[in-house]
Amino acid sequence: MTVPVTTDSPPTKKRRSPITRAEGERRLIEAALQLVKERPFSEVSVRTIADVADVNHGFVHTWFGSKNDLLAAVSQSLAKEISNDALAAPAGSAAIDTFDNRLVLLVRLVIWLNLEGYSFPSGLNLSILQTLEHRYAETEGLTPRDAQGAAIIATAVGIAVGAFRPIMETGTPVDLSRIYPTWRHILGLLAEHPSQ
Repeated sequence: MTVPVTTDSPPTKKRRSPITRAEGERRLIEAALQLVKERPFSEVSVRTIADVADVNHGFVHTWFGSKNDLLAAVSQSLAKEISNDALAAPAGSAAIDTFDNRLVLLVRLVIWLNLEGYSFPSGLNLSILQTLEHRYAETEGLTPRDAQGAAIIATAVGIAVGAFRPIMETGTPVDLSRIYPTWRHILGLLAEHPSQ
């Protein structure tokens, strides 16, 4: 029996170009961010993230450790973006928009990681709390102690809105507009009459 001779060569696999670790990490974080915006966190796999990033999936483990470590890096990246925006917000305006989709995603991602049993490494800096403390001390004139307390309250409100917005039926910023004048009043009182 003769075997027909073919001139077709076998399909070649796409060969990835070498990239630096920094470039690979950036791509993986961006791909993971894109995917967690589109689907439930539990349905986002390391292989899918790597495919979207066009990076070998083994680098997720080499560079981050695990999928959850990569998602923690995504949360840190989101927090840094939000913090930078808060620092740039004009005095007298809301430092953080509780309806910012990045904030909502950050809150849900951090809660999900916590429920998954993920232990955030010590020193993991989500930076929003420190940014708010700085803003309240510098822009609003609060004492360091009051600025810290105000930052904790503002963060707690942001977490509540981010996590429970569907339950609270707060679909638009107008729904929460009553909070802002009250919050501005509280900040003014703290600036005028610091706590003891």
